[in-house]
Amino acid sequence: MKKFAYYQPQTLQEAFGLMDKLKGRARYVAGGTDVIVRLKQKAIEPQALISLTRIDALKGITHDGGVSLGSMTLLRDLERDHTITRDYPALAQAVKVLANPQVRNVATVGGNLCNSAPSADSAPPLMVLEARLILEGPDGLREVPIDEFFTGPGENSMGPSEILREISIPEKAARTGMAFLKIGRVAQDIAVANAAALVVMDGKMCRKCRLVSGAVAPIPLRLTRTEALLEGK
Repeated sequence: MKKFAYYQPQTLQEAFGLMDKLKGRARYVAGGTDVIVRLKQKAIEPQALISLTRIDALKGITHDGGVSLGSMTLLRDLERDHTITRDYPALAQAVKVLANPQVRNVATVGGNLCNSAPSADSAPPLMVLEARLILEGPDGLREVPIDEFFTGPGENSMGPSEILREISIPEKAARTGMAFLKIGRVAQDIAVANAAALVVMDGKMCRKCRLVSGAVAPIPLRLTRTEALLEGK
């Protein structure tokens, strides 16, 4: 593995300053569970890693009608949050089958999204929940619907200096049901296929349906034609 410099800024502005100074020779890193593997495989060879682990502004779970997740929130913290388990079970189910407890103790929800693997387990539930991603860079904040975030395998719509700051999930409507399912080759493996479903019922009629599948296309895939078959039925 090639040697690299390692920085631990304590504020977003410090992180942006480092990225500007290093002029494209650095990468941001969250929990590091994916980046370190890619470094060992020589798939990437940055001259520096800028760790986000000490930036408190990127951490925490806030419940206020909906839910706001700091991008550096540990997957283990999501797994243990009783409100998420109760109100957003598809997300809780996805987190519980993502790798193993050792990985979930260091991996972050933002890192899972920013790696932008087609098989990312957190992507389908957050997509059916219609999450919005708050990105921040040297020029300020912008908001992106999660449907528009992924652009290809390992690729997304973030600028080179931008950081995913927050994931905003809207308040759940009444009479909403949801679930997440995953098929892997063995336990703790990445998904061969995964999927999340959400329905909002009005009596016996499906008022709203959202379906997303992962690991079956270059990006996590909204099944819009199937949704249309169910809505209003």
